[in-house]
Amino acid sequence: MMEKESNRKMNSLEGLNKEQIEAVTTIDRNTMVFAGPGTGKTRVITRKIAYLFEADLVPDSRKILAITFTNKAANEMKTRVQGLGIESRRIRLGTFHNLCQSVLRSYGDKIGVTRDFTFVSTANRNALIRSIRRNNGLTAMSEYELANRISTLKNSSVDYNDYVQKTDSRIIGFKAATAEYESRLRDNGMIDFDDVILLTVSLFKSNPEILWLYHNAYPFLLIDEMQDTNRMQLELIRLLGNGARNVMAVADDDQSIYGWRGALPTVIREYIMQMNAKSITLIQNYRSPQIILDAANSLIEQNSEREIKSLFGRKTESQDCLKLLNFSTALQEAEWVSDKIQEIHTDGVQYKEIIVLYRSRHPGLKVIDDIFTQRGIPFRHFGRNFNSRIDLLSDLIRESLKLIIEPSNDLILESLIAYFSRLHNYDDTINYYKELIGGELSIKKLAEITPEDDMDDAVKKFAQFCVGYSSSISNRKVYDTLNDLLKVEVSLERMEEGDVYEQIRHLESLKEKMTKSLANNLVDLIGELDLQDESNHIDDTIDEVGISTFHAAKGLEYKVVFIIALEDDIIPSRNDEAEERRGLYVAMTRSESKLFLSSSQQRESRRGGNDIEKQPCRFLSEILL
Repeated sequence: MMEKESNRKMNSLEGLNKEQIEAVTTIDRNTMVFAGPGTGKTRVITRKIAYLFEADLVPDSRKILAITFTNKAANEMKTRVQGLGIESRRIRLGTFHNLCQSVLRSYGDKIGVTRDFTFVSTANRNALIRSIRRNNGLTAMSEYELANRISTLKNSSVDYNDYVQKTDSRIIGFKAATAEYESRLRDNGMIDFDDVILLTVSLFKSNPEILWLYHNAYPFLLIDEMQDTNRMQLELIRLLGNGARNVMAVADDDQSIYGWRGALPTVIREYIMQMNAKSITLIQNYRSPQIILDAANSLIEQNSEREIKSLFGRKTESQDCLKLLNFSTALQEAEWVSDKIQEIHTDGVQYKEIIVLYRSRHPGLKVIDDIFTQRGIPFRHFGRNFNSRIDLLSDLIRESLKLIIEPSNDLILESLIAYFSRLHNYDDTINYYKELIGGELSIKKLAEITPEDDMDDAVKKFAQFCVGYSSSISNRKVYDTLNDLLKVEVSLERMEEGDVYEQIRHLESLKEKMTKSLANNLVDLIGELDLQDESNHIDDTIDEVGISTFHAAKGLEYKVVFIIALEDDIIPSRNDEAEERRGLYVAMTRSESKLFLSSSQQRESRRGGNDIEKQPCRFLSEILL
């Protein structure tokens, strides 16, 4: 095979540096590719795919499996692979959750999971957590603590049985609460987002013949962003990888910033040991000038227990810059940032090539929005609304679709009744409707009530549509009908002006996705919508300045980057100082040319109110200029 390859021009290797070529062509053993920011990890993955086909290593009846962490990354890879002339049918490319959803849709009934399952929404999950917390006497534990404990245990487990054993804690009522949580989800045909991977792992372990089908289908496995994996995902990789001819994982331990989601930098080392993987390090950065990389290197080198690597990039030119600024007030900082953006924009840089980053959103940062609005600078926040008090109307439409599939879903039906109550200025009417129909809530019985007022009429019409849904109705028609039945326009009119834009953005996004979807049925459509992550809300065609957290901007790049509010109680904001340092490193390495780091001596507190004295972030002293 190697002699055959040597006599053939390998287009997949053109333009790659020495380390990239090694990563692409190594197939005699598994590999771990350490890829720093801007070092071409996406190029390595897509070229590896092209190389495997060029070298005739993938039989016609087989595919390559590539797993990413965001839909945006998956879509970018699909575009690049197609640009290399490879048929999309020969590749299975998607996120962990996309893959596992597909597995459970096909074989979930083997472990008691209905194939028509839907994902529980955040709002309904919170409502369920409140209920089981009360039912099991866990009032000393907050709702957040209970939800987080369940999620943490799942993400640190290697299968469902392992998770169940871990719930047997010393906390009285916790084991019963987790059992009730799982039972209520299953009774309503639902799972949570942690379940989809954990249940897939359990399915593969208990049904080796099904796992063999995936081994046979995918002889080559590629994993992106390995540093973001948790114990559960590592176990899935191990199961799939043990039957693959070759596995290549790409990671950067310096960009591991999702510890609060269960991601562990140590998983990289465990993968290397479990898979007997060879380490390859990429350090040539193709994004940033050396002045920015020197500063980023000096920062991240303060972390111990990391793969040693020092990025080098292009020569610093006259237009490149790195500046540290400290202002007396947050208002002065915001005014300076807006003045600088207008100056840079006048010099020819598009607004969409500029981003403002911060560690986390709080009231003291609203001043940026206010000044941008006053100065006429177009901007948008990435991802879902940072203001958690606002329920997204688009979620109500998605929940309505789930109710059509599973009419007996009491979690969703109760939440929608509560919405109608708020819409019509009534107190909780759930008990009223239970009495009216003579028992537990039922969408079918609600469709038969005799209306006595406007709310009854609205509830009845909504129920009738859900019960009478026909698959012959177009997705666009379904969206428009639910939009009308839920009186979305009325809800928008009652909101504060600043909140309406966010609502409309998500509604338009949902309408577009429903209209363009090629899903064959409602179950598949809901599956698509449920797995849309924050990266799906980033529209590169809109000329607006981005405003984002470090986390939401990971994987993106901009000509000009402003990192604001670099003060000690904002960053570091968690006990894990090493991870906080990695977060700032990620933010700094988004820049292609200009980087501005700023702090303020006074800023409004997280709880609002008067300004308080601030100290510059301790990490700034670690950055060498």
